[in-house]
Amino acid sequence: MKKLLLTFALVLMVSPAAAQLVITGVYDATLPGGVPKGIELYACDDIADLSVYGVGSANNGGGSDGVEHVFPADFIAAGTTFYLSHEDSSNPTAFFDWFGFDTDYIGDGYSMAINGDDAIELFYIGGDEPVVVDYFGDRDVDGNGEPWEYLDGWAKRMTQTGPGYIFILDDWTFSGANAWDGAEDNASSDAPFVLGGYTCDPAVSTEETNWDSLKTMYR
Repeated sequence: MKKLLLTFALVLMVSPAAAQLVITGVYDATLPGGVPKGIELYACDDIADLSVYGVGSANNGGGSDGVEHVFPADFIAAGTTFYLSHEDSSNPTAFFDWFGFDTDYIGDGYSMAINGDDAIELFYIGGDEPVVVDYFGDRDVDGNGEPWEYLDGWAKRMTQTGPGYIFILDDWTFSGANAWDGAEDNASSDAPFVLGGYTCDPAVSTEETNWDSLKTMYR
């Protein structure tokens, strides 16, 4: 019973920690090598240590692969939009060539080697074990042909929605599959990805969760 109560309490307490950081966009562009690809994130509150967050991609409906990328221990100011992208050795300037500025972070290994049909998980890893605090797509479903597919295109979170450990399709807008085919860059494409522009829901708390204190309540 205590374990059940603890699990329920942890679920309820996900929102404050999660509200600090939100996945606001996913992109899969079409320069040689199928790049750039990755995610846009937004800090709703000052984040003193970004290394308490990590991300992972769940490829082709094969379920969660857990935390595949851990951010460095950077300070991120409230209101900051930033980007995590995949680097292809054959086209290392793809993000700049496509968007016109440098990416903020390069994903570890193949963490951001997404192909338009892969789900994304954002983890809070500041406690005893990783907890999913924001989520795009369906980790157990190949996104090919699904409403959330972003192959050769993008998905963008609507302002003041999320975050959440449950994916809500209506919180997102989509370019549609293959919207970027033939484009030379984002700005000149027929379906440009809107950079930034997200604001957080003021009703969602951004207070940091103290996971260890919470667990003592249910021992």
